[in-house]
Amino acid sequence: MGSPESEKDRLDNEGRLHRATIKPFALGKFELTVEQFAAFADETEYDTGSTCDVWQDGQWSERPGYNWRKPNFPQTGAHPAPCLSWDDAKAYLAWLSRKTGHTYRLPTEAEWEYAARAGAASRFHFGEEDADYCRYGNGVDATALADVPGAQGWSALPCRDGYAFTAPVGSFAPNAFGLHDTHGNVFEWVEDCWHDDYKGAPADGSAWLTGDCSQRVQRGGAWGYPREYLRIAVRGRQARGYRYINAGVRVAREIAP
Repeated sequence: MGSPESEKDRLDNEGRLHRATIKPFALGKFELTVEQFAAFADETEYDTGSTCDVWQDGQWSERPGYNWRKPNFPQTGAHPAPCLSWDDAKAYLAWLSRKTGHTYRLPTEAEWEYAARAGAASRFHFGEEDADYCRYGNGVDATALADVPGAQGWSALPCRDGYAFTAPVGSFAPNAFGLHDTHGNVFEWVEDCWHDDYKGAPADGSAWLTGDCSQRVQRGGAWGYPREYLRIAVRGRQARGYRYINAGVRVAREIAP
C-alpha cells in the first residue's frame, strides 16, 4: 500500500510503502449512480442541501443552487452521483443495510487500494503510460480541454476519453478484479480519518479511526483532475460534510466469515 519514492508524480502523503492484510469483503463493480441514490433520497426525503463546490466562471467554488440532482453539467441516472458528502454516504449505506438485510459500508482505505490495484504495483492498474489512461478512466484530457468552459489552461492527459465531465459508470475497461472507474470519474469516500502519511497505519486492513476525523479520505481521482492525481496511490481529503462536484461513493459489503 502506498507508492515507492521513485514513482512519477508521487506525493509525500503516499508513504511509507507498507503491507496491509485484507480480509474478505465485497465492493461495488461501479460507483454509486444517480438512479441508485435517488431511490434512497426519494423514499426517505433525505436532505442533501442546495450547495456544492462546482466549476463555474473559470474557478472552483461552493455555490448555492447545486447538488447531486443539479451538478452544473448534464447527467443521466447511469452517471455516478456527485456532490455527496461523507455523511450523505453514511446515511445512504445505513438505509441500504436496513433495506436489504446485508451490512453495507464504506470501504477502508486499505481495502480500496487493494481492490483498485487488483494486483498491480504500477502508477495505474493498467501500467505506467499516461497515453493509455483514456481506455480505463475519465480525467482531464483533450476532451475536457475542448469542451469544459474555462478549462483550456488545465494540465491534460495526452489522449481523449470522450467525456468532458463524468461518464456513465462502466464506460471504460475494468481492472483485473472487474471493477470499473477506479481511476477518475469521481473521487470515492472511504471510512478512514485523515493522516498526513502512513506512519502507524493499521496493518490488518481496518479503517484508521484516530487522527483528524473531521477530515475523511477520498481515493481514485476524478474527471476534473490531471494525471498526477489519477494514480492509484493518490490520497485526497475533505471535511466530512463537504459536497463537491468531483466526489461520490463506491459501496462495500460485509461478507460473513
